Amino acid sequence: MREIVEALRARIDDALVPLLPGGSTVALVNFPDHGNPGDPAIWLGTRAWLRRHGVRVAYQASWQSYRAGELRRAVGDAPVLLNGGGNLGDLYGGQQGTRERVLAELRDNPVIQLPQSMYFREAANLERMQRLVAEHGHVTLLLREADSLARAQAAFPAPAVLCPDLALALDAPVVRPIPDVDVLWLGRDPASPEHGGQLAPPAGPGLRRLDWLATLPADEQAWPAPWRALLGVDRWLGRHPGVGAVGAAGRRLQAATFTPLARRWVRRGFDLLGQGRVVVTDTLHGHLLCVLTGQPHVAMDNSYGKVGATWRTWTHACPTARWATSADEAVRLARELLENGTS
Repeated sequence: MREIVEALRARIDDALVPLLPGGSTVALVNFPDHGNPGDPAIWLGTRAWLRRHGVRVAYQASWQSYRAGELRRAVGDAPVLLNGGGNLGDLYGGQQGTRERVLAELRDNPVIQLPQSMYFREAANLERMQRLVAEHGHVTLLLREADSLARAQAAFPAPAVLCPDLALALDAPVVRPIPDVDVLWLGRDPASPEHGGQLAPPAGPGLRRLDWLATLPADEQAWPAPWRALLGVDRWLGRHPGVGAVGAAGRRLQAATFTPLARRWVRRGFDLLGQGRVVVTDTLHGHLLCVLTGQPHVAMDNSYGKVGATWRTWTHACPTARWATSADEAVRLARELLENGTS
């Protein structure tokens, strides 16, 4: 397992080192200011990679706190990195809206879109993005699986590079929780635009269902006081951005909460996955965090195929993972993993 993770990290280096040499200064935009463990895992993996390679982050912002003038004062004409996660497309308006603002407002800064999957539902939205990329003229797109790479190469007049998801640059936790259920079904709510259509079987002895996007009993309200205070500062500043110098100072203070909160949200994700001896999931980062820890699991696709494309491109050789195309098959494979003692 370790060999697979190290090989994926080597591919990350191959993609990023030519773009971001040691000693560079960058801005990092689109912090995922929410508790979905997957997107904060990308942020932490990105920060870890940049730190290991001597790249300094002089400005960071969420989609709510980004301001072009503040970014320019902090980094001048240095590269702007757009965080991975969500998708390069129109499913998530906040992240995409900020991506479009950066391309329109920062024409003197090279822009690097960190690894994403690409999916546009509406042709008009794709056409607007194509126009912004062409007009900017100095954009590099990193795609995290081969299907998205092919779509980006066909759609955009910009370099497109294959690079694994940056959550894989994270280090797995040294201490893992003791499992208390045979099969943990980590799935999306059926109302989610990414739900892949595989309905979980009824919960019962040996099988627990959860959605880590939902509020759970051990979530933020149960955090230790210092973490709740950080979250409170982040939330208050997000609702009251202010104006002028006071607003800029508040946004810098908010940015200081990003990485500590991301660590807490990612720790939550690892803890939830660790409840199961085997995990079944249709979430990309449920799959990738299990790959990082070597946890036995069964992966299924989401609505637009990013999990399957990642499996085919990078993770199909993972010895502790299986692929399923239906709920029944997923449960059968999970039981086989249990019986074979791979947990």
